[in-house]
Amino acid sequence: LGQPSDMKTILLLVVVILGNGPNVLGSCGAGYVDVDGTCISLSAAAVGRSAGAIGGSISCNWNLRTGRCEGSQGSGGGGCFPGTAEVSLLSGDRKKMKDLAIGDEVLTGPATYSPILGWLDLKLGEDTSFVSLETNLSSSLSLTGNHIVFIQPDAEDKVTTKYAQDVRMGDVLIQELTGQKGEVIKISQFVSAGYFAPLTESGTLVVDGYLVSCYASFPHWAAHIALYPARTWPHIFLRGTEEGTGTFVTAIKQLGNWFNLRNPTVPALLLMDAAKEEF
Repeated sequence: LGQPSDMKTILLLVVVILGNGPNVLGSCGAGYVDVDGTCISLSAAAVGRSAGAIGGSISCNWNLRTGRCEGSQGSGGGGCFPGTAEVSLLSGDRKKMKDLAIGDEVLTGPATYSPILGWLDLKLGEDTSFVSLETNLSSSLSLTGNHIVFIQPDAEDKVTTKYAQDVRMGDVLIQELTGQKGEVIKISQFVSAGYFAPLTESGTLVVDGYLVSCYASFPHWAAHIALYPARTWPHIFLRGTEEGTGTFVTAIKQLGNWFNLRNPTVPALLLMDAAKEEF
């Protein structure tokens, strides 16, 4: 490893292992975890991931890609955007996701631009189910249900994250292009051919004007640390323009599945706390 910064690449392993250790609960007692000195109930901390987040109560597991109910929850696919979703370029122009190229400088935050490093997942022709989040700003954001969006609670400055499938009516998205807050007024689904998941160094993007994560299925901070090698050496760890999911990204997803990080209970809460300290 040699360099101190390289330790970030193994932080995920260290944290999740500690997360399963006997001392993880600290002084909070059984059923709780200490986060920044506050005892949080594990049941309250868990993020619900049922299909009812989009509409109605469904007693089966929802396939985020096909929109169908299935009997058991598998590893799931990656979270992505439709080819028609648009990003903002440094030149001031807008570009559709399907036309995006590695090296394009795109808006990733407040007046911040970063190049596209490569693709976490890419498929040109596969029918994919997307969630459309329409806001009171007469615009909408489209992405797969397991993709992460940034939410700004009412009367609070703190920004939080949600999976798109967990967004509710009244939740507030961050309209980065205008600086406005977009209240979600309608949630729907549609199917489109192809899906695209670009990666930037910051791990964020502004898509259709709204601030989103580059990541899906796992907590933003967990994915950001785990994909440190891909962000640092994309020519080695990302697939470039080839379709599908690369070996490294697949391995990271499998690691997350092994440690059950899709539901951010003890390991994920510790990981997020460690990530805030690190970055």
